[in-house]
Amino acid sequence: MENATTKFWTQTPLNAINKLMDQTFSWAQDRDDLADMYLDDLKDFKFAVKLFRNSDAEALSNHLDNMDTLSREQLVIAFNEDLGSKFVEDVLGYEV
Repeated sequence: MENATTKFWTQTPLNAINKLMDQTFSWAQDRDDLADMYLDDLKDFKFAVKLFRNSDAEALSNHLDNMDTLSREQLVIAFNEDLGSKFVEDVLGYEV
């Protein structure tokens, strides 16, 4: 049986992050000249969600640190919307 901590990492809805990924995919479809950039951002977002779902806070924080600035900021804001500022500060190491 899963405990509350495991459920947090595996079952918490990530609505803002999903919306960000949908928007990014849409932008990649609409902008041929920037499609590769948007698809790279989308790949980073999906990997971040995978790390989150695997309860790997350290790897998630490191991944965010190595992302491009704009996409990192977008993802941190989305995590803030989905999980709150305490999670973002305590786990990811960012203030919103």
